Amino acid sequence: MSGAIPMIASVNERTACPTCGMAVRIVRRVDGSADHYEAMIGDTELHYNLKPQDPVTAERLRQLRAGKKTVAVVGMAETSCSLAPFDDEDVEIWGLNEAHAFPWMKRANRWFQIHNSESWKRYMAKREILGHFNWLKKNPWNIPIYMQFAQEIIPNSVSYPLHDVVDKVFKNFRRGEDKVKYFTSTFAYMMGVAVLEDFKRIEIYGFEMGDDVEYVKQKACAEFWIGYAVAKDIEVYTPPGNQILWSGLYGGNEQGEGWLQNV
Repeated sequence: MSGAIPMIASVNERTACPTCGMAVRIVRRVDGSADHYEAMIGDTELHYNLKPQDPVTAERLRQLRAGKKTVAVVGMAETSCSLAPFDDEDVEIWGLNEAHAFPWMKRANRWFQIHNSESWKRYMAKREILGHFNWLKKNPWNIPIYMQFAQEIIPNSVSYPLHDVVDKVFKNFRRGEDKVKYFTSTFAYMMGVAVLEDFKRIEIYGFEMGDDVEYVKQKACAEFWIGYAVAKDIEVYTPPGNQILWSGLYGGNEQGEGWLQNV
């Protein structure tokens, strides 16, 4: 269209949508003026240009987790995946799926590939990643890889401890006579192991649950697991702007800032 105004997305201008809190970036016109926001979820190219946590925040978080058994569960949402504490060797890093293909994933202590074998054996994985199956077979980091069940062709693959997690978390909840098994994403499986192994602090990076499918089926489950952890006195941290457990204050803020003063 001849009258269209050229746009350019500014990678470095990450912010939060003032309406919903969604992590977004500013899209500007070629003259530099801001035009609109663009959701940051699902941008494969951006995965190669992500920055680590700034040194001041990294040091503050290091102090907050000092002396606490801490795990960082790391997803692939571009908004915060690269902010995980890869340089703090006292923190366990848990990765998942094809995240190993990106330069920001510097290390991991454990891996989670819970999808069925038809999924992880594909030549091309999600985000057009090649070689995921070969990476699993080589396991170059020599770390445990949690799967639905241990696979002979995957070195150090571990059967997910589903029954142990369910017995610990859902022992007091029944649907009729049946135990509930509430896992709608890999994040839930990761949280299950963290709870099972009595981690005292869980830091969450690279998870937003932002699209329609995740919002309906996965976000509610993620928030259940966070709520369970908090109820067990486990510290949970998410980076600023994260969408999980985000909302405005129900009822509004009619009393002004004083309404929130002691919160």
